[in-house]
Formats: sequence, structure tokens, C-alpha cells
Amino acid sequence: MTYYVVCPECGYKLLKASDGSTIEIYCPKCKCKMLIAVKDGKVIVQKALDNK
Repeated sequence: MTYYVVCPECGYKLLKASDGSTIEIYCPKCKCKMLIAVKDGKVIVQKALDNK
């Protein structure tokens, strides 16, 4: 099964992911960096800390 992931900040549809995926991505619309994990049918989206 695949899941659509949207940005928690702006609602932009980012990608499709399947179970077991771990992804780090920047939203092209609001430039928010996030970590996405799909495990056991649950989609977890965490905002990543920027090391500036």
C-alpha cells in the first residue's frame, strides 16, 4: 500500500511512500525541511532542525 504525504506547514502534496520508507525532504513551496517515516501503516512527519 502507498501513502500520500503532505507538508504539515502549507499542505503541499510532497510524495508517495510505501511501508518501510524513511525520507528526508524539503518542501518546494514553503522550504520546510522534514523527516518522513512510514512504518506499520503509520505515517510520521517530523520537522527537521536546521543546522545553520
